[in-house]
Amino acid sequence: MATTSITAAPDGRRRRRNRNAEDYIAIGVVAVPILLLLLFIGIPAIALLATAFSDYSPGIPTKFVGWKNFSTLFNSSVFYTILLRNVAYVVGVVSLQLIVALGIALLLDNELPYRRIWMALLIAPFAISPVVGVVIWKNLLDPSYGLINYVISSLGLPTVPWMSTPLTSMIAVVIVAVWRGFPFIAIILFAALRGIPGEVKEAARMDGANAFQVFWYVKLPFIMPALSIMALFETIFAVREFDTIQTMTGGGPGTSTSLLSHYLYRTAFGTFRFGMGAAVGWVMLALTMAMAALIIWRAYRDMFPKAKA
Repeated sequence: MATTSITAAPDGRRRRRNRNAEDYIAIGVVAVPILLLLLFIGIPAIALLATAFSDYSPGIPTKFVGWKNFSTLFNSSVFYTILLRNVAYVVGVVSLQLIVALGIALLLDNELPYRRIWMALLIAPFAISPVVGVVIWKNLLDPSYGLINYVISSLGLPTVPWMSTPLTSMIAVVIVAVWRGFPFIAIILFAALRGIPGEVKEAARMDGANAFQVFWYVKLPFIMPALSIMALFETIFAVREFDTIQTMTGGGPGTSTSLLSHYLYRTAFGTFRFGMGAAVGWVMLALTMAMAALIIWRAYRDMFPKAKA
């Protein structure tokens, strides 16, 4: 018994040393990306926050103004209009992207004829520069010579004044944003659907489940993690949408399609109020974090039901 105890003691110490060594290695490995994040994200964010508390403008001595920029921002009716429009835009675009992408992924998963050709066409938008794609759509939607209005008039329907009214301009922007985003989501969801075990679906069908029930109770829970991740990424992209707005409408007519990113651009580089622009940037960051946290919380509840308690 004594010999066993003496032998077990060094083994226990050896295991603790090995575990400690593994912990130090893990900390060292994780520390590198954390330091890189602090270097490339943390420092610029802190510099942006410092700018938000100043009246920085090129060629003018900078001075600390405290919360003045944020106070001016939150007392502006234009800012609240753009903020609400931005939230509505994010919810609308991301919802449409997910719905369209999920529908296409389900079609591809159901042995759609010529699936390889459809997959190639689905990937094709990635070969086009985002700005080039937006310019193409701008020409397609041109009220005078655009192909879209030509097709509409050929069907005997009244043409749509794209980019001429606030409502149609925003609809045009949403169409292009959805077109740009849904192919990537569809590919990810299709891969997730292909990963569902065939016997699980077959067992549901044998139990009498129809196509909708198989989707709702079998397929959707399996792909929910992928769907949540895509919703998270597309929400982040939609909050900071700029190039589509700037290229298609320039924020117009008036400011009817202006979002926070475009408002930031016009404030910082149009009027050279970089302090105010930095304040808008921090509002965008807060909005992104709030919407992302909501998605992450909901995804966590869906993936770990026991954690609800």
